[in-house]
Amino acid sequence: MNTKKNLIILLDTVHSLATDSYRTLGPGFKEDTFQKALAISFRHAGIHYLKETNIEVFFKKESLGVFRLDFIILPQKHDAWRLSNPVIIETKVASSIKNDARLQLKNYLLSIPLNSAPAINKATEGIILNWRNNLDVLDTAGENHVDIELWAMTAKTGIKLLHSKSDVES
Repeated sequence: MNTKKNLIILLDTVHSLATDSYRTLGPGFKEDTFQKALAISFRHAGIHYLKETNIEVFFKKESLGVFRLDFIILPQKHDAWRLSNPVIIETKVASSIKNDARLQLKNYLLSIPLNSAPAINKATEGIILNWRNNLDVLDTAGENHVDIELWAMTAKTGIKLLHSKSDVES
């Protein structure tokens, strides 16, 4: 089980890398461009991950089909944090994190334990990462570009928000 402390350190790391990719690239790119930049940043930071991994989504324990996760951070010991279970990351480019992204993450977290792949089926936490697209093209201050939320699936309460942050807090 991942500790909340390690998850928040991971969240801060991902937020920092996503913010750096946004500040370097600038506004106006699509989600896949920011994802590619984030993947490069993960590699440079020595973070082990899977990108665009297929999972099955289930209803009453029967497969509805295959969906694609943006990222899975694999169990690992990093310089500042340690993960014993994988963490999924769903990325977006929107004006803010929307409820449909939260519902998408919830559905993934509900279905992941039913998948047979040991690399992912123990994930109970997920991150929603949003690069904001509603910024003024002349905004060069580098503020308010990235929002991020950490969610966990628990047997008792279902999905719950563990932590969130944006560049406003940085």
